[in-house]
Amino acid sequence: MKTTQSTYTKDHSGEQKRPASRLFRSALADESMTSGASQTQGGVQVSVFCIGALLRRGGKETARAFTLIETFVAITVLLVSLVGPLSIAAQSLRLAYYARDQVTAFYLAQEAVEYVRAERDQNYLANAPWLTNLGDCVGASCVVDFPSFTHSACGVLSACPPIYISNATKLYNQDATSGSASAFTRVLSITPVVGSVDEVIVKVRISWVSVGINRSFEVTEHLFNWAGP
Repeated sequence: MKTTQSTYTKDHSGEQKRPASRLFRSALADESMTSGASQTQGGVQVSVFCIGALLRRGGKETARAFTLIETFVAITVLLVSLVGPLSIAAQSLRLAYYARDQVTAFYLAQEAVEYVRAERDQNYLANAPWLTNLGDCVGASCVVDFPSFTHSACGVLSACPPIYISNATKLYNQDATSGSASAFTRVLSITPVVGSVDEVIVKVRISWVSVGINRSFEVTEHLFNWAGP
């Protein structure tokens, strides 16, 4: 009976363990042990010790492959955890841009309403009919240049030009030569109230593009000829 000597090592717990490679060689060399601990399959004897050695050897390779899988899983989890905060940040940024543009659009619309109100008051002071100089905006569309305190008819809504930003004063105006076009288009229209000669409806429509989305809203104001005919 052949005997095979193997070198044992101790782990941290004090237990003796035989290295897998030495165990594998010992299992191949120990012919006497296979007779009592072997299985026959298809006429071929396979040592149980050889199977154990192969499993342990394969286990080491599987451990190395599983470490790579763990790395991919960790990267995937990290990416998924970052998608949520980044999406929230992007959405918050879009909402901030929209809020900024909406506030600007509201002030531009109110500015056009104040222009019509100021024209009416000046007509009172000049003892002129209360809609003097505003006739081209009655039942039609026009644009208001507030810095120069003028307006001009543009006919249909689609033909009205955008508001420009002056390079010198940084004010919104309708002078195309003063600077670059802004994102806003402002259209003013005055509609008489049926059955009343002393009341009109002033509508100001503001449209713009915010974060690639077309947006618009309309401000409506009722003005009266409070000073009489």
